[in-house]
Amino acid sequence: MASEFSNKRVLIFQQRGWGFRIGHYLAKRLVLEGAKIGALTFKRSTHNFIVEQKEVQYEMIINHDDIMSDPKSYLAGEHYSLEEIGKALGIDSMWQIIATSRRHTRSYKDKFYYSYRQNVSDEEILDYVMAAYKCIKSIFEKFKPEVIIVPNFPDVFHIMCNLYAEQKGVTMLAITDPRIKGYNIFTHYYKENKGLFYDHVDALNAEKTNSPNRDKAKKYIQEFRAQFKKPYFTVVHSGGKTFKQWIKYWLKPWYHIWLWYTTEHVNYIKSTGISIDYRPPRIILRDFFASRRYARFMDKYEYYPFDQIKKFVYFPLQFQPEAVIDVAAPYYSNQIETARQIAMSLPGDYTLVVKEHPAMVGLRSPSYIEKLARTINVKLIDYRIPTQDVLKRTDLVISPNGTTLVEAAFYNKPAIQLGNLGTMLKLPNVFQHSDITTITSKIKELLKTNLQSPEYEQKLENYVAAVMDTGLEFNYYQVWEQAEKGDMEKLWQFYRAEIKRVLNI
Repeated sequence: MASEFSNKRVLIFQQRGWGFRIGHYLAKRLVLEGAKIGALTFKRSTHNFIVEQKEVQYEMIINHDDIMSDPKSYLAGEHYSLEEIGKALGIDSMWQIIATSRRHTRSYKDKFYYSYRQNVSDEEILDYVMAAYKCIKSIFEKFKPEVIIVPNFPDVFHIMCNLYAEQKGVTMLAITDPRIKGYNIFTHYYKENKGLFYDHVDALNAEKTNSPNRDKAKKYIQEFRAQFKKPYFTVVHSGGKTFKQWIKYWLKPWYHIWLWYTTEHVNYIKSTGISIDYRPPRIILRDFFASRRYARFMDKYEYYPFDQIKKFVYFPLQFQPEAVIDVAAPYYSNQIETARQIAMSLPGDYTLVVKEHPAMVGLRSPSYIEKLARTINVKLIDYRIPTQDVLKRTDLVISPNGTTLVEAAFYNKPAIQLGNLGTMLKLPNVFQHSDITTITSKIKELLKTNLQSPEYEQKLENYVAAVMDTGLEFNYYQVWEQAEKGDMEKLWQFYRAEIKRVLNI
């Protein structure tokens, strides 16, 4: 059918579960409107699906995992220096983004859930980086994408492609979570600081435009303050399992071992070996019993009594490895050291309160928790204490990035963001400060800051309204990660409008 998309060249990163549940649907709709589609696949099971399906005729399909598995073969003798690659991407140093490749820089075979030891040598990592650069360059030379759709910006390949696309004037778009419950927005950059939402909230703050959702935003803020809104992805730790749940729990590792012996290991990557996608039986059992031991440790640990703490600054631990910290705050990815530095920098009688991320319970080792809890001027509190109880009592939040910064905004609590995630920096309570050596004076300044003002309320309303004006109310992450049903037509229209906007058609 005739469409504004006729012969427009769209590259889609068909990645893991997103490729099955969302990416394939977008490809079908784009092809129906005449677009030419290319695919870069991540995870071989996803690649096999994309190759074998009959609904979309791709102009180009590239298997990323084949490149990662044997980068030397893909390079075929070609060589690129890091200086050359960095120049093509418009950056001075490559190592900051190289560090985001968890398969290379973290070892899954050494420890559950990932060891901080490097998995492969620097030389092998550089082979992959060169191969990734060759692949990206080849895509732009041969397929010539006019827009690129990705699920997110989780690691080095996506970031390299994003930076290269910027140099070529090509938009790379992904949906991200602005932490306004139920809403999703587009971002065009791995640091989440480019796109319609960011321009719109700036215009609202400058009083250059109005929002049709002003009253709706006010209502959302009132409702949040009356009843804390938990994110959809909140992990709920129940008091116990039913008999049936216990049976499934204990049978699960043996089921995966049975699958190991009876199915083909399509997701094995030769260069990086054991991973979360390729677990031999001993690793399956290691993971099961380690997770069980870690979780029991957390449940029985003697946390510092929260009610005995007086003046404190709150530092919520982040899920890790994860893009929110490893991509957007790479210099603060060592959370124990970051907590130590902040705790040493607190003025007066303040102490640093730290709480585990609920989704990391059963994933973070007891030795990590012990080391953190036995750090000077750090008080580790029970992860089961509701976030709202901590936020209501704290005088300041400090975090690399993350949801807590947004939640603190509704309680008029100042926050320091150490990282570069641009979405949270649009909040009136969030102040970026990345120099630990001068953070004491910034903390003292913010402790004196009065956020109980009409101007603050206006800017908070602007943030929420901008999300509602430019975003989509849709169960996006549940469709992606939990295979929930959703109004896919609604999602398509959201993508369609954004693609038209960035292509100026």
